[in-house]
Amino acid sequence: MMQDWAGWLLVLFNFSIVLMWKRVRSDTKLVYAIWFCLVLHHAVVFLNVYIPDAYTFHLRGAELAALPEPEWSFVTSNGGKNYTHFLGLLYRAFGASLLFGKELSVLAFVLSCVLLVKLVDHLDLRRFRVGIILLFGLLPSAVIFRSVALRESWQALFFLLSVYCTIRLWKRPCILNISFLLMSASCMSLLHHGLARYAVYLVVISVYWSIFGRKKGVRWSRHLRFLFTGLLVVCVIISSQKMGLFMTLGEALKAGENMRQTLLAYTDVRTNFSSILDRSSVLGIVTTVPMVFVEYMFAPFPWQVENVKDVWALLESMLRFVLLFFAVSSWRRSSGKARSGYGFLLIAVLGMELVWALGTANWGTAIRHHIPGYGIIVLLGVPGLTLFIRKLQFEIFGRRKVSGELNEQSLHMS
Repeated sequence: MMQDWAGWLLVLFNFSIVLMWKRVRSDTKLVYAIWFCLVLHHAVVFLNVYIPDAYTFHLRGAELAALPEPEWSFVTSNGGKNYTHFLGLLYRAFGASLLFGKELSVLAFVLSCVLLVKLVDHLDLRRFRVGIILLFGLLPSAVIFRSVALRESWQALFFLLSVYCTIRLWKRPCILNISFLLMSASCMSLLHHGLARYAVYLVVISVYWSIFGRKKGVRWSRHLRFLFTGLLVVCVIISSQKMGLFMTLGEALKAGENMRQTLLAYTDVRTNFSSILDRSSVLGIVTTVPMVFVEYMFAPFPWQVENVKDVWALLESMLRFVLLFFAVSSWRRSSGKARSGYGFLLIAVLGMELVWALGTANWGTAIRHHIPGYGIIVLLGVPGLTLFIRKLQFEIFGRRKVSGELNEQSLHMS
């Protein structure tokens, strides 16, 4: 217990950090919602710390911290190695405590909640932010994977930070916001080789949308915007090529097909996907990529359920389907700046999910890969879902109330 001093300090810090932002602490219900989610996350943390489970990243980080000299080695081709080196550096400074390692993941979750609140404010969805935070923080699989020493919590944080920087760039184009976008995307790329490729795509569409998606209030001339965007995109592509990150569509499909075949051959489990990626022809690509994507997003299907874990996975896939449905519905019904913002967020999150889909072989792994993009899906889907539930309640209970009042009135008349 004594070696966990840094972890216990981080526990207190994680509960108090939400009070650092005025827009968060001014809403008591929002603060309580975040704290309630934190309580559940810490329940998982304490259960896994004092009833230990598998913690490969923690052990490797502890080994690095015990080396005579600190070892620095951050490369985009090995996100797992980068994460263990990150843990090793912090363990060297604060001690190799499993509680501390898990609390770092919880810290990333708390910061993700703050970013979600800021995105809610930018998109004028303030009346839904308590529901957004609760649904973001209480998903069972997310609570589990964000409360252990794994990368998913940090992947989600840097993805949300990249999106938030893009929204800021959209509202106020400047070099500083572009720099923040590039830094957050770079941090995300260090956590997984697939995210390293996706980061290039995200930066390109973010810069293009933030500059050309603004029809009013832009002081730059059209020619200057086109020139600046073109130069920045070219610089990003050339830099990514030098680093071995840029991939054409054909190369991405080939890499995805090879990865899926390797994983399917390596693991013979009942949760393996049945869809096969065919890139031998344009027709094969057009017909198989949607099937791969749908199976990744919504498996397991009802006929594949065999045990309790499958039931939880099925319920989460159903929730994901409902949230995506209302996210697309909200985008179609919106207009102007709201429609443009919703459209960018949908493209960003579906692009990430497509990258995961191409390289994922079973729905057990897919549950973890859904976590980084889940925040944006909740952000876009909860408002429409909330309004639908309220409308449904009004139609059911409103009619009963009116019917009851009419019956009471008829009794008085008789």
